[in-house]
Amino acid sequence: MEEKKTNQQSRVAESELIIDSVQPYRENYQMRMLKNNRIPGLLRVSGCGMEGASRYYYHTGHAQSLETYYKNKDIRAEEILKLTRQFLSVMEKMKDYMLEPNYLMLSEKYIFEKNENYFFCFFPENEKTWQVSYHELTEYFVRKVDYQDLESIQLACMLHKETLKETYDLESILQQYEEEAKNREEKSKEEKIREESKREKDRREMEENQNIEVQENSYYNKARENYAVMEEKRYGPIKKFAKRFKSGKWGEWEDLITEADDYE
Repeated sequence: MEEKKTNQQSRVAESELIIDSVQPYRENYQMRMLKNNRIPGLLRVSGCGMEGASRYYYHTGHAQSLETYYKNKDIRAEEILKLTRQFLSVMEKMKDYMLEPNYLMLSEKYIFEKNENYFFCFFPENEKTWQVSYHELTEYFVRKVDYQDLESIQLACMLHKETLKETYDLESILQQYEEEAKNREEKSKEEKIREESKREKDRREMEENQNIEVQENSYYNKARENYAVMEEKRYGPIKKFAKRFKSGKWGEWEDLITEADDYE
């Protein structure tokens, strides 16, 4: 494989990615097609020969490479899906211009992000198939994935595993993941509904038990009050009689007879 050296230079109005190759420059129909057309999802490129070697200029504008964009943060499932979907869309558009998809550089250094859109480098001296290049990109996903998010882990690992084959259908892999993710989401919602239903049932049972306890306390308090009233009616005169007897103050004989009659 030819040796490649890369560097990135900034200019006043825009930035450029420059790729040098030791191979002689060839102005083939694909480079002419890229010069004469603006293809969505591809960085504008121009090339030239330089002392028997080649130099390619990619106009990145203010976009950042994945390497820079995710330097201090993790990549999540929705971002991996969006990048991969846009990659498939770019390959589909390239067919209209008879461009070879194997010439796309699928490395975190050569994929650029701007306003949630991704842009790819077309390098006519790339020797890898896009399937091999994408699998290598999934290794980057696995390293940079958000390990706090289960869906992100599952997607990155699934893509890495399924793209180990020499040939594979990337669209089918994405559809398989999305179906499995939908089933997991529905299952999670069902479990959440069951948990909320159980909590609501426990709450109602607790309220019912509290109401029963309040009713029982009210009943017992009322019973105690009624009992106290009955006790007072039955034994009140006797208590007065006994109190007078102990104190030696009998009072009038008529009162004593009246109290005794009340007791009877």
